[in-house]
Amino acid sequence: MNAGEGLLLRSGLWVWLLLCCGAAPVTAQTLSVPQLLKQQDRWGELADAGARIQLEGRFQSRTAESFRLEQLELIFRHPPTVRLPDRIRRAQRVEVTGGFTRDGSRLFFTVQRLQVGETDEEQLRRRMAEPGNEQPEKLLLLAAEYVPRAEFYEDDVLRQEIQAVRGQAIQRQKQLVRNDPIGLAGLLQSAEQLGVSAETTGQLRFELLALRLKQPGNELQSLLADARRMEGWDDRQRAIPASLQQAFTKNAGAAWAAASPAERRLLQRQLYVQLRLLDLRQQLKTDGSNGLELGRLVRDELPAEVQAAEALEQREVQWQLSRATQLERQELIGVSGLLVRLDRVAEAGQLRSAWLRGQEQRFGLQTLAGQIRTADEYLFVGEEWQDQVARERGVELLKQAWERAAQESPADADGLAQRLKTLGWERLQDRWISSADFLKRPPDDVQRAAREGRVVKGMTAEQVSQTLGRPNRTAKLAAQRVFREFWIYEEAGLVVRLRRNLQRANEVLVVEDVVRDEAARRKQD
Repeated sequence: MNAGEGLLLRSGLWVWLLLCCGAAPVTAQTLSVPQLLKQQDRWGELADAGARIQLEGRFQSRTAESFRLEQLELIFRHPPTVRLPDRIRRAQRVEVTGGFTRDGSRLFFTVQRLQVGETDEEQLRRRMAEPGNEQPEKLLLLAAEYVPRAEFYEDDVLRQEIQAVRGQAIQRQKQLVRNDPIGLAGLLQSAEQLGVSAETTGQLRFELLALRLKQPGNELQSLLADARRMEGWDDRQRAIPASLQQAFTKNAGAAWAAASPAERRLLQRQLYVQLRLLDLRQQLKTDGSNGLELGRLVRDELPAEVQAAEALEQREVQWQLSRATQLERQELIGVSGLLVRLDRVAEAGQLRSAWLRGQEQRFGLQTLAGQIRTADEYLFVGEEWQDQVARERGVELLKQAWERAAQESPADADGLAQRLKTLGWERLQDRWISSADFLKRPPDDVQRAAREGRVVKGMTAEQVSQTLGRPNRTAKLAAQRVFREFWIYEEAGLVVRLRRNLQRANEVLVVEDVVRDEAARRKQD
């Protein structure tokens, strides 16, 4: 019960007290059904005193000579001179004047005069349109006046009308505070407390968030929490039409008010997107070193914001490129792989190229160790990413290292030659050729046969020794012009015949023929 109703009840009771004491006031206070029910235990006294009562209630039903009011278990009798309108509707206000009378043990209310008025919702609408009631504060007071009636009569229609009045009051107040976030927040709180429609509170919440989005220094996490209370904030599937985005940018509140329910969900999603983007951008480190992670979040949460994701990722790409020379191999693999997964293949290649240039500067090419270490890095990139250019550069550096090692460290030269061989290169007559080209040489080629552990015609004695080792036995045969030696390899079952022209002083022994000697082999066995 509000203060007005309390005052009214006290006035009514004062009238009743006067009546019960036998006084006869000039006018009687009009009572409501709730007030009359509070004094139900005294109705008999009022009947005995013949008290004259004015009562206002809501029509419920009728018979030929009586009627009832809603929420009141009391029959109202009226004489033929007092008539109800034929077209009276349920819930119309009825003001009656009369008093309680007894009929045996039962109490009735005898009507001396009655007046029929509007329903409560009709009355509320009419009063709302009266001059002077257009002020938001007066509209709220007017709505509050009808709340007790709606609750007492459990009238949903009246409740809806009250909410409509409150909604209009809130809308009018909103025009006064539309650019004031504090005022708008207070209005939203009032609207929630008053229980106005979800549409009205939804619009207020949307406009408040859109306004705060433009204000500097706001606590974004709080705004995001509010945004997540709006329907559609997490709808990642539906694209927002360009026209709706333009309307949002121009005037978010007006766009929401003019939108359909489905479009409002999209606008609320757009507002969340803008807040989340601002939040993620504020999380970006000064050097951009967390740009890829933030970009991943954008792609996951806000898939339509591709450009925003790329901008964040680009910041870290630039940072990674700036520190490429500082990366270890595993870091290079990780960052390069991430760039490839993000479909930034070109940047991944740039990163590796920058890293290799850095390694070349780091280790240098002025020393044998520097050449080998730099070659290792190029070969690592060539192997890891199937980078033919890097592989060729690594091989070239190993060849240069072999040239230096051949003069400075023969042991290292042998190791480098073996490594180059595994990479597909052979040293032949002071030059390097690929293994593929080497295998294209004929089978009786001296260099090929030596690499394959075979002895062929044209080899020198030294080459035979390097290929098969020293023979088990030798035999010599000298003639006037030619000197021959027979090298017998019993285990291999071979006899190598070598020849030297005695007339040429500088000529060395050269293989003239190779014969397989099974007898020598059996003898060895």
